[in-house]
Amino acid sequence: MRTSRKKAAGPSDSLLEVDRRKCNRCGLCIEMCPMDVLRLGEEKVPSMRYPDDCWYCDVCVSVCPKKAVTLKGLPYLIR
Repeated sequence: MRTSRKKAAGPSDSLLEVDRRKCNRCGLCIEMCPMDVLRLGEEKVPSMRYPDDCWYCDVCVSVCPKKAVTLKGLPYLIR
């Protein structure tokens, strides 16, 4: 069964914030995302391709060895 996913319109719409100075581009956050919403974006830095499918589980943040990943703009009830 095929489902359609809504892509992020641009980097400003993303819930994922990556500090490009800290990121070592290892891809661990992309690999560990249970919903498979992360992809390599500009300059091989992770970006959230399907923000509507994100569970806000924080796995991407916790597995980052350089602490370069943060989630922003979380819905009120999840904070």
